[in-house]
Amino acid sequence: MLVIKGGHVLGVGIADVVVDGGVIVRIGVGLAAPEVIDASGLVVLPGFVDTHRHLVQAALRGSGADLPIDVYLSDVLPRNQSMSRSEVHASVLLGAVEALNAGVTTVLDWGHVGDPAVAFEALTASGIRALFGVYPDEVHRFASSAGLVTAAVSSLGPSMSFEDSARHIALARSLGLLTTMHVNGTGVVARMADLLGPDLHFVHGNKLTDEELRLLAAAGSGLTVTPVVESVMGHGVPAYGRFSAAGGAPALGVDVVINSSADMFEQMRAALWLERLGGNDLAAASLLVSASLDGARAIGLDGSIGSLSVGKRADIVLLDGFGHLPSDLVAGGIVATAGVSDVRTVLVDGRVVKRDGVMVDHDLAALRAAVGSVARKVLA
Repeated sequence: MLVIKGGHVLGVGIADVVVDGGVIVRIGVGLAAPEVIDASGLVVLPGFVDTHRHLVQAALRGSGADLPIDVYLSDVLPRNQSMSRSEVHASVLLGAVEALNAGVTTVLDWGHVGDPAVAFEALTASGIRALFGVYPDEVHRFASSAGLVTAAVSSLGPSMSFEDSARHIALARSLGLLTTMHVNGTGVVARMADLLGPDLHFVHGNKLTDEELRLLAAAGSGLTVTPVVESVMGHGVPAYGRFSAAGGAPALGVDVVINSSADMFEQMRAALWLERLGGNDLAAASLLVSASLDGARAIGLDGSIGSLSVGKRADIVLLDGFGHLPSDLVAGGIVATAGVSDVRTVLVDGRVVKRDGVMVDHDLAALRAAVGSVARKVLA
């Protein structure tokens, strides 16, 4: 049992948070526990939920600043399949640890690699909470996983036939799993209207019509926007504001670090900037919800994570630099100005994985050095 003592608990004010058995059991003032984490001057907030990332590409960080989406799909993406087992493990482990370092406690990873078992092992070793999205023909290997890393079906969606997509959704439902898929054309969601439900999760959706977005929202299907990658690679205008206007709760994802940072701070700011430029005067603080509770909801985990609530799993971030602000300005201030260097301490399922700015179980510099040869090989 531990207590996070005297921090500015987001939405509550100065308070203590008691964690026992990986669960938040009390939030209040004057609470005690055998282990104390001093949060004085820090903001205590739920861990970030990144609902779409290809972690295996962590080794290629920064390599695609000028890369259009068509070249990425035809040239770069297939090269991941040539990576050895050790290279996949090193790359996925690095990606997961970089996420944790940035306060991302949950990630939906598209594990489309040669042997997904290797990626699964790396995710488990990292200590992150993850939904591991794998091809339908591989999902039975992971469907019964019940630890921090659990399975989802990642379907190629519209790039396949409608019949194949329907078959993948049916398979996932028979196993009680989420189906996640990319979607960026028009008419696709309309055709799938009878299949929609809260166990479907779509990514991008830049070219979906307003009516298709309304269909998704009405069915409770999740939609993840990756504003940095979509803007840089030419997907089209992100659908964040249109999905929100349609009654949906957009989630946020990093997607690929070849041209985006590995944190959610940049995603929140990019969404804010783009929406404000488009005339949508949304509150900055709302993006913090998109990056936490709405992300958890989009992938079916809002019953256990995404907010600081008694009974939820203790995925918690302690953030420096904002404890001096009035309560009503803290969330917006984080969205507008926070960065990875402000992430002091991170807990996943009640376990400290980053303490006072340093990763507990992993040497981030060593992990980055270990993938240097991978980047040179893939980019050659």
